[in-house]
Amino acid sequence: MAELERPYEIYEWKDGERREFTIERWEEGDLEIHPRDGRPPKMIKVLRIHVPVEEKPEFPHYWDLTSSRLFAQLRTILRTRWRRGQRVQVTAIGRAPRTHFSVTWIPEALR
Repeated sequence: MAELERPYEIYEWKDGERREFTIERWEEGDLEIHPRDGRPPKMIKVLRIHVPVEEKPEFPHYWDLTSSRLFAQLRTILRTRWRRGQRVQVTAIGRAPRTHFSVTWIPEALR
């Protein structure tokens, strides 16, 4: 996978946080992270989800999702069911680095 272009916009989840995103487009790539706890840098897989300006008025208008659990879960859904403008709800369960996620596709009828 190719390294994603800068700037990076890493979304940091809080335990119990629930967030809805409208996914205009998405891409996957690699990103070098520098853990805050002093561990050496490492390359990780990232999903970059582009959202409407109304959802994220500050540039850049995307979020980089770095959790390997969320990457695996959301990428599978995006590859099989995604359409432009699809809404998804993500709930974080636990604290990093052991956060788990619940991902819910929001049906078009509920938007």
